[in-house]
Amino acid sequence: GGPTRWVTLFPKGTEGYLARVFWWPNGDLGAEVLDRPQKRLDVMRFSPTTGKQTSVLHDENEHWVTMRTRHRTLLVDGSLVWASERGGFNHLYLYETDDGMPPRRLTPGNWAIDGIAGVDEARGIIYFMGNRVRPHETHLYAVPLSGGEVRRVTTRYGTHAVVLDHRCETYLDVYHALDQPPTITLRSLADDALIREIPVPTDPRIQAYGLTPPQIVTLPNREGTTLYAAVYRPDPAVHGPGPYPTIMDVYGGPGPQSVANGWGLTANLRAQLLRDLGYLVCKLDNRGSARRGLAFEAALAGRMGTIEVADQVDGVAWLVGQGLADPARVGVIGWSYGGYLALMCLAKAPEVFRVAVAGAPVTSWDGYDTAYTERYMGTPQDNPTGYAEGDVLRFVGDIQGKLLLIHGMLDENVHFRHTARLINALTRARKPYDALIFPDERHMPRREADRVYLHERTVAFFQAHL
Repeated sequence: GGPTRWVTLFPKGTEGYLARVFWWPNGDLGAEVLDRPQKRLDVMRFSPTTGKQTSVLHDENEHWVTMRTRHRTLLVDGSLVWASERGGFNHLYLYETDDGMPPRRLTPGNWAIDGIAGVDEARGIIYFMGNRVRPHETHLYAVPLSGGEVRRVTTRYGTHAVVLDHRCETYLDVYHALDQPPTITLRSLADDALIREIPVPTDPRIQAYGLTPPQIVTLPNREGTTLYAAVYRPDPAVHGPGPYPTIMDVYGGPGPQSVANGWGLTANLRAQLLRDLGYLVCKLDNRGSARRGLAFEAALAGRMGTIEVADQVDGVAWLVGQGLADPARVGVIGWSYGGYLALMCLAKAPEVFRVAVAGAPVTSWDGYDTAYTERYMGTPQDNPTGYAEGDVLRFVGDIQGKLLLIHGMLDENVHFRHTARLINALTRARKPYDALIFPDERHMPRREADRVYLHERTVAFFQAHL
């Protein structure tokens, strides 16, 4: 009860975002506040009784501050463990808030942590997820709160998702890899020893479908940056040694990582079906993708729709050089940002890409979510060149290949207006296209019948034109 106490989050005359709200162990109110350009984040502390405001820390970056999950842990003694990309990679820092000393870095190196899994304050250990072993794997690690050597807890190569018990003695490990469907085990945090296996029913479709894991490869782009790709190669005994008609399966935008040593790649049934039909399918994480450090991700800052296309073109060139891809028969498919990138590939590299399937695509950044777009592109007023170079509508006249547009009219993420504007531009440029519209679907089709029809039409489109 009592009167409401108002607090000031932003300097007068400025705009920003109230990103997260939390409670400190002593009952103070906490807030994480982003400025509008999203290059500075402040952690604030407010007394609920007096309204007194204290600035605890601020994170600043020349490109953007990424809002992550499990990036903060409040300790009983008032200290704060905080994840920051200030050094170029996402790492843990200890803020001992009462002594006024600068933060102490706990996890050094050119690799990234994904989030905090738990803290054993009694033993002085913090547990976290990260990719210290390989950029495309996820493991559980431990490091002393006092600083010291980082210890890898999980020993099996692949992808781990964990839940620690409250005493930090055991953990549940959901583990999978390219050649391993998910398993669940209870294990020791001290030495990763198996305590108990949690039964997971065997899916008979795995054996029935004969799923073959894709091969993860590395290749250089034109600037010498190492890129990771997953390659689904047709069976040479059935389809010959190659080269094969090739489909680049893209996302390409900031946030996700498509290429990982995980079962999800093997269980991608569309890619597996296309491989069985004789197509080589490739997923390539271009610059801008996650878990490779800020410089790798921020390469697309202010210029979406440019370097992603260049890296996908370089991926095709590498596949051609390996004798795997037929340069005259290359297509591209993607959804959401991937749909946007598929359009950009068809428009900006028509000599490479002959067919594109673009699902729920952004077509012009002036019509997409403000916070997302400004984080990576700035405002249209500050970055007119970047917005112009990233506008699909501006390059419609350059499209030469076959195009299938797919969109749900109830899309709450990439509004259907994006595809409507593109259709208008294609009509005025007298460019042929095919369209698959779902009047009752949102950003991703939910109904089974719609999803089946979507994949049937997609596969048939490639069979007809590639």
